[in-house]
Amino acid sequence: MPPGDWYVEEETFGYIQGVLLRERLQRHRSPFQNMEVIDSQLFGRCLVLDGALQTSEWDEFMYHEMLVHVPLVTHPDARRVLVIGGGDGGTLRRVLDHPQTEPIQVEIDASVIENSQKFLPSISNGAFQNPRAEVLIADGLQYVREHPGEFDVVLVDSTDPVGPAIPLFEEPFYRDVYKTLAEDGLLAAQSSSPLYMVSDLQAQVRNLRAVFPIVRTYLGLVPAYPGGLWSYTIASKRYDPVRVGKADIAARLSREAITPRYYSPDIHHAAFVLPPFIAEILS
Repeated sequence: MPPGDWYVEEETFGYIQGVLLRERLQRHRSPFQNMEVIDSQLFGRCLVLDGALQTSEWDEFMYHEMLVHVPLVTHPDARRVLVIGGGDGGTLRRVLDHPQTEPIQVEIDASVIENSQKFLPSISNGAFQNPRAEVLIADGLQYVREHPGEFDVVLVDSTDPVGPAIPLFEEPFYRDVYKTLAEDGLLAAQSSSPLYMVSDLQAQVRNLRAVFPIVRTYLGLVPAYPGGLWSYTIASKRYDPVRVGKADIAARLSREAITPRYYSPDIHHAAFVLPPFIAEILS
């Protein structure tokens, strides 16, 4: 390995990736997980949880725009939006881009929010101080069970399916989400690498299909993540994301004065065009 201080991530699927560091800014052990904030040469400052890089200043918009704008444009009038996880604030920030929304964020680990605001404030960009947002430090699993029928959209911005995040990928949780959604509600969640975490993606989609009538997986680029190609999955009671017209998407973005750097009407539709080998593993 070249000289210097490197952050090296050993993935569970036999893959190693690393970035050259300028500085290690913070190490912290919360009651839930190990947290580190690093400053890298390529990606800028990054948040690492339990040895897995979660987000970076350089490419966070690629991830957060796809997790948020695709479902919020698919739903014609999403107002009550629940964000589970997402302690760095990037998801909440993009939800607030949609002026009609009244988001609630439920994050189990207060220290993620605290340290993200301290060391990576550009990612949330003031979202936690926005008066339209309500931020709760609580267990998302329990919160969903206690609020039936209250939300138009639920966004699950979680870590990978390991440790305490495992229940967020399982069928009982998705059944609880179904109940917390309105009659025309939908869920969107990150669904791991379609290259290196195939079994995780297959299990997640299978669990969602057991609950929701419409389940669509879509793709985006996140260079800091293993392999660079990442998947997301929408599970919907009524609205199909592939049926939203490009002109309608453009009009919606213009009307709400949203100017994404990654997401666009063309990207919305292209993201659902899966390479045959990925479509096959999900068939």
